[in-house]
Amino acid sequence: MADHYVYMTNPSKIREFLQTIQDTGVPDKLTIQALSSLGFKSMNDRPLVRIMKAIGFISSTGEPTSRWQSYRNKQIAGTILAEGIREHYIELYKQYPNAHERDIEALRNFFSTHTKVSANTLDFMVRTFRTLCDLADFEISSSASPITEEIGGIEIGKEMMPTTVSKEKPGYTININIQLALPSDAKKETFDAFFESMKKNLID
Repeated sequence: MADHYVYMTNPSKIREFLQTIQDTGVPDKLTIQALSSLGFKSMNDRPLVRIMKAIGFISSTGEPTSRWQSYRNKQIAGTILAEGIREHYIELYKQYPNAHERDIEALRNFFSTHTKVSANTLDFMVRTFRTLCDLADFEISSSASPITEEIGGIEIGKEMMPTTVSKEKPGYTININIQLALPSDAKKETFDAFFESMKKNLID
């Protein structure tokens, strides 16, 4: 049994906090004190730290990750959140590949057989999951199979899109979408290493 699934007694605060991520600066570390300084001062708000850790927005020690940084881009925020949800609820998605579309009864049945929590806590788990899903975009994240590589210390996400066959010339065309996330202070050598590796592995 795994009772690690995150939950809040007031899941609506998740929406407020995710909006705060996009509207304010990035803290050095998300602590209870930092949470309070952002306006989330209630004892019931404290589980937000655990939730952000569960979906990969902060590290095990509380530092914001690249996923936190990427979520600040409102154009891809929904997809970034969907990735974090799939990671935390990996067992749920193994059982229900479309877990974000399942009804409350199906979700309750899953959490009740994978935890030892009370009926009230079970409701909070379901509501927390559904609140997260309401803010996420699963269509893009599930339309392609992400492949992650690390080149020179840089994590690169590549999406392998469906192949298409040309009628005039037999063969396959593979479209590769490479998304590169680099810190603002990245040096020229970092970019050179990336493009050199891309040339070696994708072009040559």
